[in-house]
Amino acid sequence: MSRMPLIRRRASLVLALGLALSPDAFAQSVDQALEKVESLDAATNYSVILDTLAPYRDLARPEVDFALASAHLNRQLQGGQGGDDFAQALRLANRAAAKEHGPSLYLLSLMHGNGWGVPADEVKSRGFLERAAKAGDVVARADYAVMLYQGRLGLPRDVATACALFAEVLVKEEVGMVASYYLGLATARGECGLGPDMDRALVLIRRAAEAGVTDAERDMGRALETGEGTERNLDAALAWYARAAAKSDAFSLWRLGMAHVNGQGRTQDTVLGVDYLKRAVSAGSADAMTSLAALLASGAGVAQDFTMARSLYQRAARAGQPQAHRDLALLHLAGQGAPADPAQAWVHYSQGLALGNAAEPRLEAAIKAAMSPAQLAAADAELARWRASRP
Repeated sequence: MSRMPLIRRRASLVLALGLALSPDAFAQSVDQALEKVESLDAATNYSVILDTLAPYRDLARPEVDFALASAHLNRQLQGGQGGDDFAQALRLANRAAAKEHGPSLYLLSLMHGNGWGVPADEVKSRGFLERAAKAGDVVARADYAVMLYQGRLGLPRDVATACALFAEVLVKEEVGMVASYYLGLATARGECGLGPDMDRALVLIRRAAEAGVTDAERDMGRALETGEGTERNLDAALAWYARAAAKSDAFSLWRLGMAHVNGQGRTQDTVLGVDYLKRAVSAGSADAMTSLAALLASGAGVAQDFTMARSLYQRAARAGQPQAHRDLALLHLAGQGAPADPAQAWVHYSQGLALGNAAEPRLEAAIKAAMSPAQLAAADAELARWRASRP
C-alpha cells in the first residue's frame, strides 16, 4: 500500500477537520496561519511556512497560493530542499495570477525576468509586471515606474507616467523611499514638470539614503564628494559609500578601493584597496576593472601581471570604459601580455577617442609609425564595423 507523504497526510487531515467547522471558523484559521507566516517570512523559515500553510494548499485562495509560491521560490533560491520548488512556485503563482492577484503577478514577473525555474523572457516579465501594476500591487507599481523612468525591460522611457506613479506610491511604507530617490533624481534633472532644484533633490535623495536605499546612499556620496548641491565633505562621502558598498554597490566598492590605494580620505593600504577593487569587479564595475588592470600592469603595490591586466582591460573595454581602450592601446603597442599588434593598438586608441578620451598626439604618432599600410587598412575596416554597430 502506497504511503502518502507526511506533510500531505497531515494537510489532508487538518483540511478535513477544518471543513467540518463552520466556514467562518475555518476562514479565521486560514487568516491566523497567514499572520503567522509574516513573522516566519521575516526569519526566512520557508520550510516551516510550507508546513504552516499545507492544510490550506487546496483552497486555491490567492493570498495563500502567493505565500506558498514565495516560500517555495525563496527556499530554492537559498539552496533548495525540495527538488520541485521552482515548479511548485510557478504552479501556485499562476493559479493566483489567474484571479489577477497583484503580488502573484509580480512574482511571476520576477521569475520570468530572472529565469527562475523558467527560461528568462523579458516580454513575459514585462507583461506580468504591467498586469500586477494594473491590479494595484504597490511594489509592482513602483517597479513599473522605475522601468518607465529608465526605459528598461523593453519599455519606452515615459517620465511623465513614471513621475505620476512615484508621487502616488511615495506615501507607501513598502516602496515610498524608492519613490523618494527617483523623485530626487527627477528633481535634480528638471523632470516631473519641475525646474532643476538640487536643494530639494538632495532632501529627497537623503531621505531615501537614510532609509537604506542603496542607490541613494551611493548618490549622496557622489554629491558630497563633488560638492554638487551641497558643501564638499570627503569624509561624509566615504561614509555613504561604505554603506552602499556593504550592499555590494559596484561604484561604491570601486570608490572605496581607490581611496585606500591613493590614501585619499582613508589610510593608504594597497592590499585593502585591491580587495575592494576585486569585489567591485565581481559586482560588474568597469571602472574597477580598469583601475585594477592599471595596478597589475604597473606592478604598483601588487605583483606585475600583464596577462591579467590585459584580460581586465578587455572586459572593461567591452563595457565601454574609455580609459580601458587607451591602456589596451599601450599594451598592444608595447607587446605586453601578448605579441605586439599596432593595428589593435590603433583600434583601441580610436575607440577610446570616440568614447570621450582626449587626443594624445605622441601616442597616435607612435602607433601609426609602427603600422604597415595593410595593418592600417585592416584597423580602419574594423573601426568602421564597430562604428556601424553602435546605437
